[in-house]
Amino acid sequence: MKNRIKNQESRIVGLFVTLFMLHASLFMIQPVYAVDIESTYGYGYLKTLGQGTNKLVLPTFSIAMAVVIFYFLVGAFKILISAGDKEAEAAARGMITHAIIGFIILMFAFLILQFVPQFFGFNFSIF
Repeated sequence: MKNRIKNQESRIVGLFVTLFMLHASLFMIQPVYAVDIESTYGYGYLKTLGQGTNKLVLPTFSIAMAVVIFYFLVGAFKILISAGDKEAEAAARGMITHAIIGFIILMFAFLILQFVPQFFGFNFSIF
């Protein structure tokens, strides 16, 4: 019984120490400043690495959406040419299901990239 009480006490003390260290570390975080890569490395109109990454997000989403639409259309075409073959029709339905799941994942990723940075105070927009 005493060992059980000591274990609970040590867990409670450990929890308080962890929470104190986490709380103390939040006040020690130093701000991060953007490095001007335009003048240092000569990248033209891109001033920071964040701007460069920001420019890649929209083309990446566009390519991914084109792939999802193409995959969906291939699945639909395979259903049309299955000619009653149950295995071919099941495979085509699987392709369509995977395309829909891919679309949902892209939609959630887009929403996350739109709203989560704004929630944390970053100035980030895909468009």
